[in-house]
Amino acid sequence: MGTVEPIRNRKDVEMLIQYVFEESPHREEVRNRNGTILLIGFNTGFRVGDIVKLQKKHIRGWHIEFYDQKTGKHTRRKMTRKLKTHLLSYTEGMRPEDFLFPSRECRGKGSSKKRHKHIHRDTVYKFLKADADALGLENIATHSMRKTFGMMIYEQQKDVAIVMDLLNHASQSYTVRYIGKNQDSQDKAIAKFEGF
Repeated sequence: MGTVEPIRNRKDVEMLIQYVFEESPHREEVRNRNGTILLIGFNTGFRVGDIVKLQKKHIRGWHIEFYDQKTGKHTRRKMTRKLKTHLLSYTEGMRPEDFLFPSRECRGKGSSKKRHKHIHRDTVYKFLKADADALGLENIATHSMRKTFGMMIYEQQKDVAIVMDLLNHASQSYTVRYIGKNQDSQDKAIAKFEGF
């Protein structure tokens, strides 16, 4: 297995999301859940461990707010219009304390345990890896969503400090490596090198 990479082509991201929502070999409810996870991941850059723990109460107006599991920092991220529209529909009928992605054991009607368990991040890894493989996308795992978000923001803004803050990283050099820009620069340098 290689290093987990961002998806560098926007069309590949869109193709993966569409495949998960419409063609993935799961029942419709699971495809909708999985597609929603991808929408959140690619549009916010949240860690998958935070995504699976999201509850309806974390969606506040145009923002998703929670305390980052890894750093403990308060995270407040504005949603894109498409993500907000999708989440309004997806969360319809949920109570504030309900997990957006409840585990199978607690999804039953009237279950008092409904709000106490969420799916595990390994579940996300398994479907994302299988669906990416089905489309021929290589070196894709759960961090690919976060790396892709960071890379796309960097491509748009050309400001690594903004990406560093969005990803809650401690240094710009780490952020550059994380989003794959360091590798891209090395590859371009070698491509220009004439060799011996």
